[in-house]
Amino acid sequence: MARVETILQGFSLGTDQGNIAFCGVTLIEGTRRTLVDVAHAGRRQLLLQRLAERGLTPDDIDCIFLTHAHWDHMVNVDLFPNAKVLIHPAEREYIKHPSEKDWATLHYATLAIESHQIQEVREGEEVDDGVRVIETPGHSKGSMGLVLQSDAGTSAVCGDALPNGASVQTGMPRLVFWDVEAARNSIRKLLDTAQAFYPGHDRAFRVDVGRVKYLQATGVKVFGWPEAGDGEGGPGVSYAAEPPREAQVFV
Repeated sequence: MARVETILQGFSLGTDQGNIAFCGVTLIEGTRRTLVDVAHAGRRQLLLQRLAERGLTPDDIDCIFLTHAHWDHMVNVDLFPNAKVLIHPAEREYIKHPSEKDWATLHYATLAIESHQIQEVREGEEVDDGVRVIETPGHSKGSMGLVLQSDAGTSAVCGDALPNGASVQTGMPRLVFWDVEAARNSIRKLLDTAQAFYPGHDRAFRVDVGRVKYLQATGVKVFGWPEAGDGEGGPGVSYAAEPPREAQVFV
């Protein structure tokens, strides 16, 4: 049985100065080592550190499975020049000419990905023994995840199709760049398929009778806020709790 492990937890922190988007990075070890998503350059050193803590280097990764090709999930792909990149054919084709409204897909994403050895994968294909592809379009045209058996039951590594625990309650991802109804159907499909989830922007959780139960502790240390200085005002940092925000659609 393949083993699934969180390498980097995902977070999505909203501010009035823009969004801080850290995607989850997951390692699946079976007959090969598959890294699901690779994050962006702001997490590059931490990603290398977490691999090193497990005795791994980028050369030890056989495959990069991209749940989709948004910037926060794929920029570090260049760290793994020897790894095969697994991508859905619809995503591969779309990123060649992304919509002008799609601010999450970099126009050079296709160049970065196409510089690697690529394998297109589709619904039901096994990327390792007992690890199969599940198609989850909506958030992006070619969003997909992986389903496997784990200690927590049937687990889905699902990227931003099911980005966080709040999406279990709302039935929608936070952002939609392709199709709203498809995104809604993909969440239903994931919830009908698995009991445990490794999401794009949250820590791993189980869903029991519609309730989210987290499988991992989490913690974020924030530092580097501007000093108060000699002028007026302090650092200008405040915290606000809010209910789950409505999905934003960019299609």
